[in-house]
Amino acid sequence: MSILTAPAQRLEPAVRQSVEEHGIPFARLCLVELRKQIDTRAGLWLLIVIGLVNTGLIVLTLTTAPPAELTWANLTNAASMGQLVLLPLIGVMAATSEWSQRTALTSFALEPRRTRVNLAKLASAGVLGLIVMSLTLVAGALMNVIGIVFRGGDGSWAMDWPVLGGAALALLILVAQGVAFGLALLSTPIAIVAYLALPTVWTILTLFISGLAEPARWLDLNVTLLPIMLGAEVSATGWAQLATSVAVWVGLPLLVGLWRTARRDVA
Repeated sequence: MSILTAPAQRLEPAVRQSVEEHGIPFARLCLVELRKQIDTRAGLWLLIVIGLVNTGLIVLTLTTAPPAELTWANLTNAASMGQLVLLPLIGVMAATSEWSQRTALTSFALEPRRTRVNLAKLASAGVLGLIVMSLTLVAGALMNVIGIVFRGGDGSWAMDWPVLGGAALALLILVAQGVAFGLALLSTPIAIVAYLALPTVWTILTLFISGLAEPARWLDLNVTLLPIMLGAEVSATGWAQLATSVAVWVGLPLLVGLWRTARRDVA
């Protein structure tokens, strides 16, 4: 009897046969990985910090911005800046948790296909990002009402959907980058430092070395993400530049991580 079939003894015969033949459903794997991200002390505290940062930014905007600028769109944009920086760290910890917390033996015994588990981590981290983005919209709406009542704000409910869509796409890409760096390095502190430092160092080098200005248009993720985050119309060349930078900063470390975790011995 395999490890997969033992828990399945309590299931209906048809369900048990499905688990034995096809493994754990991918949706269930995603739910498990999502719970891991929010049901640990580190993940919970990081989400709390993100909430506090978002709250601080939106309150700062509410109390200091001119009333004419107090709109749903502006308040939502102000609150979303913190999560763009911090939420990808959840992806890093989701990718490294199996190895740093020594749970890999349990996880990969229940689902031996490691790439499938890693893809569930990637998908669940993206879902968590969209959930946080949705909560930010709600927070922006509440603050807009407060701005109308207490500061006589403009209170416009018009949303700049291209900007919001660009921010959501940027968030998904950055979260995926966090997962990719985590899988490639398999160490939480090293992966976090690499995720924060390497793109920043590359951006600084492109500013001071003139010969890197042209490659930066294709290889600097900060540069290629900027147009979509501003809601600007992106040309075919712009999308190609974004795809190239994503392939370098997300796709390459993700492939390295999937290859490495598929072959690493579980202690």
